[in-house]
Amino acid sequence: MLRAVRRLPTLVLLALLGCDDTEEAPPAREVTFDATVDASGLSEQLAFRIPEGARSITVIVTGAPDALYALGAFSLGDGTDLVQLPSGAPGAAMQMSYQQEQIGQMPGLLYQSIRLGTYTHVYPYRPDQIVIPGTGSLRVASSRAGAVRITILMPEDDGASILPLNLHVVSDTLAEPNMAAFLGELERVFAQAGITLRINGIERLTGTAFERITDFNEPQESPTSQSAMVPGLVADRVTDGLDVFFVEGLPTGVAGLSLGTPGPPLRGSYYFGVLVRGDFPPGELARVTAHEVAHFLALQHVQNRGISGRLYPDPLDDTTPGAPNLMEDGTALTPGQSFALSRSALLVP
Repeated sequence: MLRAVRRLPTLVLLALLGCDDTEEAPPAREVTFDATVDASGLSEQLAFRIPEGARSITVIVTGAPDALYALGAFSLGDGTDLVQLPSGAPGAAMQMSYQQEQIGQMPGLLYQSIRLGTYTHVYPYRPDQIVIPGTGSLRVASSRAGAVRITILMPEDDGASILPLNLHVVSDTLAEPNMAAFLGELERVFAQAGITLRINGIERLTGTAFERITDFNEPQESPTSQSAMVPGLVADRVTDGLDVFFVEGLPTGVAGLSLGTPGPPLRGSYYFGVLVRGDFPPGELARVTAHEVAHFLALQHVQNRGISGRLYPDPLDDTTPGAPNLMEDGTALTPGQSFALSRSALLVP
């Protein structure tokens, strides 16, 4: 575990090591911190090293299940704060966006989704953003004071383009998908982003009490929702794939649910997975599955509407409301969306 510590001057470090030519170890691609959000709604500033050639930086913040979390500050190797949070304690604005407006978009310049219990952000999320190596830093923002754990993943930009998936049928009676037709369409959708799917297998989970999900939360699922309990069914599995759960039923008007937008790429999290109503024909089942998986990896709806009636567009320049886009009612992906998907830490070589 890495913790924020005061660094000794270089000369002192060399003297302590007893040599004058010791090379510094390369930065780790996964680091973990423990921090505390104080009464101001912000944690202390935490520094971390960004390695050369990182394809993305994924920040996961885990804290109290009834507290809202986001980033209050975030900088890369150039030291520029990308959030630029408005002055004042952030808690009231976070609650307004999440609970009253039911959008969950954090104030500031960085496009990020506020989340209950476990927060995730993936940077870059636009083609014009780059990962700048060096010393980065961040502060956690929250609606309440308390301890948090921060995990930062910085996978190598090694051309990884394979997305492993684990398929689960959560039912005693629901038929398994017609795999040839279902996978053919699912693979076609993700091939637009240069992503190849690898299905690790399909498993039936019986007697779970989660065959039919009856509750639904806006703007996203909470840690105590029925859907957030489903990943616990397979949390002990040893696999590198994202879990896709086919269930018998979801609330009226809901075809699928992603447990993150984006979601934490960490097995064992109550937000690790997507749920899809499994009684659709193969083509529609593939479209809904692709839509929810794309949410989990990176993508927002092209446009959302808050309770106030205000429209909230996604952060990309090349998406258009009303187009046959995967994040509306179609299957097409734009170059900007394809770029965002390609940054996910879930992709493997």
